[in-house]
Amino acid sequence: MFGSLRTFSFFSFLRAVSSPEELACRASQLGHSALCLTDWNGVYGAVQLQQACKKHKLKPLIGCTVAVADSTVSIIAKNAAGYHSMNCLISTVHETQDVRLTNPDELQHVRDCWLLHTYTVPIRLHHSCSQAVVLNLQRTPGEQRRNNILLHHARQADLPVCIAPEVRYAQAANYALYDVVTCIRVGCTVFEPHPERPVNDQQYLRSESELQTLLPYPDAMQTTRRIIQECNFDIVPGFITPPSANIPEGASADVELQKLCDILFHKRYDAGSDLSATAKAQLEHELTIIKELKLSDFFLVVREIIMQAQQRNILYSGRGSAANSIVAYVLEITNVCPIRHHLLFERFLHKGRKGTPDIDVDFDSDRRQEIIAWMEQRFGREQTSMTATLITYQPRMAIRDIAKALGWTPEEVRNITRQVPVVTTKPLTEYIDAIAGITGPAPLLSTLVKMSTMLLNRPRHLGLHNGGMILSAKPLTCFTPLQRSANGTSVVQFDKDDVEAMGLVKFDVLGLRMLACINEALELIELEQPPDMPQEEPSRNTPVAGMREIIRTLPPDIPSVMQLIRSGKTIGVFQIESQGQMHLLAQHQPECFNDLITEVAIFRPGPLQGGMVHPYIRRRRGKEAVTYLHPSLEPILSDTLGIVLFQEQVLEIANRFAGMPLEEADDFRILISKNRDSDKIAELQNKFIKGAMARGISKQIAEAVYDTVRHFVGYGFCRSHAAAFAAIVYQSAWLKTQYPAAYMAAFMQHRPGFYNLMTLEEEARRCGVPVLMPHINKSGLRYKLERTEKNILAIRKPLTSISGITEDIARPIVWERYSGYYRSVEELWERTRLSQDVFDSLALSGALDDLEKSSRSALWKSGVLGNHASRTTPTVDQPLFYSAPVLDNIPELPPVKAQERLAYDYQTHGAARLHPMTLFRRHLSELGVLPIQSLSDGYSQNASSTSASRDPEYREGIAGNPTPYAIVAGIVILRQSPPTARGVLFVTIEDETGYVQCVVEPNEREYFRTQLRQAALIVKGIVCARASWRGLLVREVAVLQQAIGGYAGHPSMYGGTDVQHHTTNHPVTK
Repeated sequence: MFGSLRTFSFFSFLRAVSSPEELACRASQLGHSALCLTDWNGVYGAVQLQQACKKHKLKPLIGCTVAVADSTVSIIAKNAAGYHSMNCLISTVHETQDVRLTNPDELQHVRDCWLLHTYTVPIRLHHSCSQAVVLNLQRTPGEQRRNNILLHHARQADLPVCIAPEVRYAQAANYALYDVVTCIRVGCTVFEPHPERPVNDQQYLRSESELQTLLPYPDAMQTTRRIIQECNFDIVPGFITPPSANIPEGASADVELQKLCDILFHKRYDAGSDLSATAKAQLEHELTIIKELKLSDFFLVVREIIMQAQQRNILYSGRGSAANSIVAYVLEITNVCPIRHHLLFERFLHKGRKGTPDIDVDFDSDRRQEIIAWMEQRFGREQTSMTATLITYQPRMAIRDIAKALGWTPEEVRNITRQVPVVTTKPLTEYIDAIAGITGPAPLLSTLVKMSTMLLNRPRHLGLHNGGMILSAKPLTCFTPLQRSANGTSVVQFDKDDVEAMGLVKFDVLGLRMLACINEALELIELEQPPDMPQEEPSRNTPVAGMREIIRTLPPDIPSVMQLIRSGKTIGVFQIESQGQMHLLAQHQPECFNDLITEVAIFRPGPLQGGMVHPYIRRRRGKEAVTYLHPSLEPILSDTLGIVLFQEQVLEIANRFAGMPLEEADDFRILISKNRDSDKIAELQNKFIKGAMARGISKQIAEAVYDTVRHFVGYGFCRSHAAAFAAIVYQSAWLKTQYPAAYMAAFMQHRPGFYNLMTLEEEARRCGVPVLMPHINKSGLRYKLERTEKNILAIRKPLTSISGITEDIARPIVWERYSGYYRSVEELWERTRLSQDVFDSLALSGALDDLEKSSRSALWKSGVLGNHASRTTPTVDQPLFYSAPVLDNIPELPPVKAQERLAYDYQTHGAARLHPMTLFRRHLSELGVLPIQSLSDGYSQNASSTSASRDPEYREGIAGNPTPYAIVAGIVILRQSPPTARGVLFVTIEDETGYVQCVVEPNEREYFRTQLRQAALIVKGIVCARASWRGLLVREVAVLQQAIGGYAGHPSMYGGTDVQHHTTNHPVTK
């Protein structure tokens, strides 16, 4: 029995370069019988080592290497107790400032491990531990002499010796990459010496016979074999370790879950309803599988967490594959009925599933930390931690780091990196010419591309998963070391896949700002329920306290809600507020909730890149026949018009078309989506085709269906995830329809979308909701509702919306106001003693206008008071409270002009009470520039730009008859150029009447590139119309300021630049 005992994988993060799979494969080829990973300060690769060793029929040994004083010690676990002890030590090491132990005696707390070191005196250890002196093999001058000295001292100290040379890469050919990543780690170039750079290329795996020749020490080799024999531990247990549920002592989790589901079932399904019998049967089926997999505890724990959120009035929404489960729906973890929406349980859980089910829950982002803190208290800090994520080298990162190591200057590195897209599936060799344009014919160019390619997908460092929390019945150090992330959060050393393989339960505690927005909207409704707005189901006569229950149980397909969605007037609506989504909504025209599920799923990079969107829309509009490769696919694909869109459909195709059991069908889906095991994929492909042929289907059709499924899986979306998101879309659209004031106020507070504040305020006004400016006596810390003199519900902006005024500054102003309203600027200064900058911001914003004649007067007083304060030096005799100076004889100041007011508003709170374009409407009208709203009023639904557009993908979406040109002007509120757009730039401009998306094709984008950088534009183009959606296919662009003078927009708000470019003014207004 033989194997490498001190092997470092790429999980040592730039201290080695080979994966556990590469090392195991090479070890097997060399005839080894075991492989031990001793990665630096961790066991990050332990699960992958175990999996690779199983594949290559090797015995896995799990260890680590830690820094101790000025040397290192490699620790190898003998058994589970040793692994736990080793994990505790690693956790302790990560708590130290420089991640090392300062004294070898600190190792005496380790149990049931082997310690390999170069000390020639015994380390004090627990009696269950063993230690051995390591003989090095670096092939360096003087090494033989050092090994002989080690042997001599080890014999004197009665310490065994072993043969365990350091391995940093699988084969000698990997040396160059190891040298480069070492340079990256230590921050030097390949042309500079550094003590940590490798001295030669000898740190690779060797055969037993080669090592015996190089290190002819039989006793040492025997110690190596003994270590391998003594270490027996399996980190992948093959069973799940869920946290313990809070149930009565002696009670069974299976029985308690059954009882709870029986009670809650009738809350979801009325007795005798159409779905009740089907739902009940499905519930029993799921409970049977959950009990068999011993997951009852887990579901009860999640229910406990959900109940805690409900008791605290924290809004939440279960999503992901968990929404396929009726148990999750009955337990109120999710809010989408899987029976009504045809969701498939096997996508979530089945008998053959390895690992734990994936339950993701979004919480109100403002209060997510409350839930995490409660979970730590409930389950114990030792039994809760966040999941890690591996940050691996992607093309740009690899190019950047390798270029630095190869000696290019920082400026050259930046320019080289820009030649590679952020996301690309092309090989890096495709970008050699672009990089050569920066570097010239550099001799290292091929080395740069070659090394960067070799580095792709290898780990660079450990990151923190955005929400995966691990819950365990036992201390987590039984499974993994713990370390701290950059923000101090406890994190395990494994990613979500490895955590699942270990049988640990991960519960995703995610934060969603839209839920915070909805929660705040409901609170505002409860405080100020508008009685004068139109009634709609559910009735507004329902008690206010039940608003959260109302929104959870909204009836499907409310006409006014679906009409809002179809109209595309969806700024502020979750997931469907982008201009691209508005365009798709106009084409799709969703009529029911299931259509909304499709809408959420189809507007994704995958379906867009996979060419699914346009065929679906053509079929939806009756312009293309709905066809199926085989009649048996119609029941599966009818609701998506013959197009494979959801992952659940893949399962059903594999099941009904190819005869695979659903459990095997899910494994089939996972395998072809990850595309890792080509042999297994080929085996499943053969099984799929043979299964279909056994059902009387021709081989040609079976292969065609397989190819369709194989192509789809890389792009597919989970239907249950889309359904969970669609529920939030529906809720947010309902709130915008029924309670626009409360909803838009909450939306401005939390800003969960990507539009600027001015656009949100204009949208509120378009919904009939006035927006009131900050007011020193009426504004608080948050957006709130207020009735105007005409009894119209309006949104009052908070003091915190003013630039420079934080909650800490605003809070004392509001608290002091409880003693009485402020009656003058002098009184405000006397009672609050605000700084000069804060006073100036309040004055400029107009918040003090009710205390003075105008903002200019308030600003003048602010300056006088500030000067007085700076000249006043406190003395011993000065009273604690003293009055502000009396400001008489104020000079007559000119009123604030409209353009000044506009500038003040933008300067102080990012949006104006008057849209800037209003000031220029008369001049624009004289030039023939139309209000944007006129595009909707004056152009028919059939108007479009088919003949003009040179982009076939875009052309398909707007097919119709060409129309005359239109000229509009506005402020740029959004610029987008997604990778799927093939170089097309989408620029959304807004005036006082509305907004429109301008489509700039590549030729025009290049020609007008200077103008398109500006913040306010005049655009001439061809009107594209679909239902209520309007767009402009751009043909000419001019800068607004150059056309009419005076207004250049506000670059800092809208992505423009302060630099004025001297460009040719294209005659778009002629």
